[in-house]
Amino acid sequence: MAAAAWYIVPSENPWARWFNLLHWPYTLWHLSYVVIGAGLADGLSWPLLGWTLLAFFLGMGVAAHCFDLLHGDPLRLGLKAGQLRFVGLAALAGAMSIGIWQIWAGQVPAQLVFAVPTGAALAYGYGQEWKGFHGDWQFASWWAVFPFLVGYLAQGLDFSFELLPVGIFLFLTARVQRILSTRVRYLRRQVGKATVALETWHEGQQEWLFGAMELKPWLLAADEKALGWLAAAMVLYAVSGLLFHI
Repeated sequence: MAAAAWYIVPSENPWARWFNLLHWPYTLWHLSYVVIGAGLADGLSWPLLGWTLLAFFLGMGVAAHCFDLLHGDPLRLGLKAGQLRFVGLAALAGAMSIGIWQIWAGQVPAQLVFAVPTGAALAYGYGQEWKGFHGDWQFASWWAVFPFLVGYLAQGLDFSFELLPVGIFLFLTARVQRILSTRVRYLRRQVGKATVALETWHEGQQEWLFGAMELKPWLLAADEKALGWLAAAMVLYAVSGLLFHI
């Protein structure tokens, strides 16, 4: 049986199952939005960036994915519901604690107090598929624009409308991810076999090329390669912004 996702680590080891739960290319992709926001600061605080990344990793990378698996197990990880609830709630509590501590200690602006309950609601509500929380534009807003803005504001910067083009760009990259990953998930998880008929023209003559073999991998290849390269590109783009602060 084919893997339920292109990035799955093929192992029955319990640690591998928890690692696969992270949807690691996408988690790295969305953590890069935090870095991109923080990288816009003139005087980047590296410790503060580290705490912000940890909070988003716990809330978005761990908690949201745990809650999402409570509605089904498309990755066939076989993790128990009780374990998912415990790890998800613990990770969410950890993320909120980091935010509250940083605000209380005066490390980040008090205005960011909104980000703690908002982030918790997004992580839990998206995974639980609350009405208005789960959808295409919500995905791009919650997992691209929100971490970008928090990463930016956490560095003590004030909101500026100059952020708008960057925010739209990041929103669109997340929409591209959603479009590609939706098709890939459908093909991998709901399509058993695929037969493709291709009509081509060669020197003015019409030819029909019929798939004489299983073509599902061929249909998946371009989208999955695009997702892999885009994930790598977004991470490298975020890292490149940090290099200017070294």
